[in-house]
Amino acid sequence: MTDRLELRYQRLLRAYPRSYRDRRGTEMITTMLDMAAAGRGGPTRGQALHLILCGLRQRFRLPARRPLAWVGAVLAAVVLGAFGATAGTWLGWQTAASIPSDGELRALNAAMTGMPAPAAVYRERSAMQGPGALVRADGISDYSAERVRAALTADGWRITSFREAQGAMLAGFDGDEEQLPVTNLTYTATRGGLKLDGNGWVVTGSAGHELTVRASYGTEVWPREAAAVRPLTVAGLIAGALAGWLVAAAFACWLRETGRSRRWVATVACAVAGATAAVPVYAQLRGAYQVMMYAKGSPYPYIVYSPSDEIATGTWTVVGLLAVAAALVAAWPRRLDG
Repeated sequence: MTDRLELRYQRLLRAYPRSYRDRRGTEMITTMLDMAAAGRGGPTRGQALHLILCGLRQRFRLPARRPLAWVGAVLAAVVLGAFGATAGTWLGWQTAASIPSDGELRALNAAMTGMPAPAAVYRERSAMQGPGALVRADGISDYSAERVRAALTADGWRITSFREAQGAMLAGFDGDEEQLPVTNLTYTATRGGLKLDGNGWVVTGSAGHELTVRASYGTEVWPREAAAVRPLTVAGLIAGALAGWLVAAAFACWLRETGRSRRWVATVACAVAGATAAVPVYAQLRGAYQVMMYAKGSPYPYIVYSPSDEIATGTWTVVGLLAVAAALVAAWPRRLDG
């Protein structure tokens, strides 16, 4: 019975850092075994939970009179929190409906437009980090509203709006300009967890002139906002911040057990990692902000930043990871802290 109790207490004390167990573990187990022998029995569920929570509190505790440890813990919480938010957003979108393949989108476009040539498909990502696809076709085609409707319906889409409007397009022929009649159309549809928004124009008369482009269609497809995206973004931010603080606390404890030269190397490496993390962290937090501020209900997806506005984070991330690896090598204890 004593052996089983001792083993159980040892397992519960795994919630404490190894350095704490090395200093006080034997004393704690002896005290608890004495209490059990006095007739109080083994640990209740409440006592077990209390031990685990106290152990976790010790893991979050930073060394006293170490201001750099506090700075490092805050920075680590921010860094891992930012990447945790991005990971949560990605995980949330995995629960959304899948967008049709390029081949399926091209087949739908050909059925709608009557253009047999393969259309261009552009994969996009909205400000909420949600996926989207745009299929666009330009060429020679006549206009048929029924063909567009029939193609959408046959592909399983439920048409929610379909509007036509007559207009004109100014075109030049042999130095002269002529207004050609044009039919403009817009349409929206839904299918399961997907939304569709399209528009196009078709020249309905050219007075005998040859035109290389008589029609243009663009159809965008994207998933409805998954209910899990925003909660998982917040959860990822919190989980990442907690993980960052835990890592920093463990790292600070390791540093106390190393020599002065190794502490110096580890501190410099951490400073480099913190400096290089500024750019990637800003990019991740900017993305998380856009996710949380995005209009609810997954309206027509918009992109806030053009490719020229994208922040190049690859090099900064690699340098930061190398600096973190150097810091870990310098501060790593001789035996793992469980």
